[in-house]
Amino acid sequence: MYNVGIISTNNEVENSTYVDALEESECMVHYLQDKQKWQVSVEKLDALIIEETETDNQIGMICESIIAIREQSSALIWVMSKNADKSTRIVYMKLGADGIINKTIDSDELSLFVQKNLNRYVKSAEENDFSFGSSLVGEKKKIELIPSNFSVLLSGKTEVNLTKLEFRTIELLSKHPNKALTYEEIYQYVWNGSAKDKRYRVANIMYHLRQKIANGDSSTQYIKTIRSKGYMLLA
Repeated sequence: MYNVGIISTNNEVENSTYVDALEESECMVHYLQDKQKWQVSVEKLDALIIEETETDNQIGMICESIIAIREQSSALIWVMSKNADKSTRIVYMKLGADGIINKTIDSDELSLFVQKNLNRYVKSAEENDFSFGSSLVGEKKKIELIPSNFSVLLSGKTEVNLTKLEFRTIELLSKHPNKALTYEEIYQYVWNGSAKDKRYRVANIMYHLRQKIANGDSSTQYIKTIRSKGYMLLA
C-alpha cells in the first residue's frame, strides 16, 4: 500500500472522484491542507498530488509547495490542473514536479497512472539501493571548475558548459564543500540584489545545474538539498 498526500484548498477534496479512485487502488490518502501539518509528515509519503483550484495566487502556492516538498523528500509530485498553460506547466516541472495530471482524467485511468508510476519508481529505487521517500544520494564524484569557459570538468574527463549564473552558483558551492549555504547567501552571490522571489530563482537555477552536471546519471548526486535552509556541494 502506498501513502499518497493531497494538498488542496478545496474544502470538498475528500469527496472528490479522484480521491475515491486512489483509495480503491489501495492507496492510503492523507489530506494535507494545513501547511504546518504537511511540512512534518511529507517525508513519510510516497507521492503527493497538489490540486490546482480557482483561487487567488494559486500558482504561487503550488510553486512554494513544490519547492518545500523537494527540500524534504524525493517522493513523486504531481500537479492536478485543468487550465494550466504551457509556461505554467514548465515552471512546475522545473521546480521539481514529476508530471501534470489533467483534472478531467477518468478515475480508472488515474488509478492505473498512480499505481504504474509508483511501482516503477519503487522498483528503480530498490535496484539502486536508494531509500524511497528520502533524498537520493549516490556516488560522490569530483568537480573541477574551468572559469575561462564557464564550465566544469566531471571526474577529470567530461566537460559540461554552464551559463554564467549557473557557473557562479557552482563556484560558490565549491568554495564551501560539505557546508550548507542558505537561499539568501546563494542569491546574493549569484544575483547580488533584492527580489521577492529569491527562493524560486535559487531553486530554479539549482534544477538546471543539477540536470547538466548529472550528465545523464541520475544515481550521482553532487548537490544536496538541506531542508528549510538551502544547498550543499558534496565533496
